[in-house]
Amino acid sequence: MSSEQGDPIHGREIYNYFGNRVVESITSEGNLVAVKVKPKEIKKAIRLEALMLKYASEQPGLLVPRYRGCYRVGKYDIVIVTDLVRGTSLDKVWHAMNKTQQDSVKEQLKEQVQLFRRCTQPYIGRIGNHEASNFYERLGTGFEFMGPFDSEEEFDNWCLQRVRSSFSRALWTRLITKMRGSSETEFVLTHGDLSARNIMVEDGRITGILDWEHSGFFPKYVEYAAAMEICDGHEKWWRPVLKEVLEPCGVLRLRFQAKVKNRGW
Repeated sequence: MSSEQGDPIHGREIYNYFGNRVVESITSEGNLVAVKVKPKEIKKAIRLEALMLKYASEQPGLLVPRYRGCYRVGKYDIVIVTDLVRGTSLDKVWHAMNKTQQDSVKEQLKEQVQLFRRCTQPYIGRIGNHEASNFYERLGTGFEFMGPFDSEEEFDNWCLQRVRSSFSRALWTRLITKMRGSSETEFVLTHGDLSARNIMVEDGRITGILDWEHSGFFPKYVEYAAAMEICDGHEKWWRPVLKEVLEPCGVLRLRFQAKVKNRGW
């Protein structure tokens, strides 16, 4: 996956969000592709993202852009290349849709999440039992990782270590043990950042779900917790929509996830 190739970065920049830069380019065969560009300093992060993107793009029914490769380009950049997804990001068109169209998109997204949950692994982490992105860090630099974890209990214990107050940590240790009950032995494909800007639509149909940077295999509640508490980049108007789409987790579990993100404060 670390092969060399000519510089494909020349093209029209179609996305730039806090350093996540995507360029529309064209292959020598004339195919339109999307090139996600990252500095080589975070090559481990982008290569692990590429593994997840490749896996997701190969799963039946998932609306994920076809993965073409991960390459080093010149001295400074690592890129992920996928087929270009048709359409417009949902954040740009949602408010122009009528209720029927919005309801249809919500149902389509719900179906995609249900398909995510059919994709499982016996560990918490990324495909191949690799580390996952530590999306709890507020100022993510691409160098933070967590796991992999062999069990939900291991994951919970790691989360508890982020709670700085010993009193609060002891309290949550008791609560988490009760909440966990019989631990899951299979963990589900989780996108981790289902913001409207990461969902492409055309003529009222979802054409692709982008940006698998925070993806991995996690307990079922994590997708909801990521949408409601963990991810800072979600549009405020979009969170109530995701509440209708995603299966909710318990109030205490959600509060704990907020504590993990905020290190107990």
